[in-house]
Amino acid sequence: MKSPTYGELTKSEMIDIILDFVKVNSEKYKISIGTDSQVQGMYVTFVTAIIVHRVGKGAIYFYDKKIVNKKFSLADRLFTEALYSIEMAHDLINDINMRQYVFDDNSITNLEIHVDAGQNGETKNIVNSIVGMVKGNGFNVKIKPESYCASTVADKYTRR
Repeated sequence: MKSPTYGELTKSEMIDIILDFVKVNSEKYKISIGTDSQVQGMYVTFVTAIIVHRVGKGAIYFYDKKIVNKKFSLADRLFTEALYSIEMAHDLINDINMRQYVFDDNSITNLEIHVDAGQNGETKNIVNSIVGMVKGNGFNVKIKPESYCASTVADKYTRR
């Protein structure tokens, strides 16, 4: 994992930082996870971002980058993005639950998955299937233009 604030981190260090961030001010916060990808020749770069946002009081974020040497259709790439986000969300929940951390009024399971697809453009034919997959895994989902975690934060690191 990487963070522009904390640098290179282990997953355990990231969890420590997230829990410390939430403990300092356990008012309303939101956790968003989203993945974006970029085709670069014969491979695809996938970046999954995690944003922990203290609503009205700042945020921290982390990202993980994977490079896959495979050709993907647009639909396969978008489903893979959603799967990476779902996998990250399940891992985050499991890691936090293993520490037996108790959240105040907010539950870690209320996090959002942000999908880099929307009702317009090339993705409109598959967005409902992706949304169904995310919801079927028990998560709230946001699509474009509300999916800033995928379409802004993760997107930023697919090009680096």
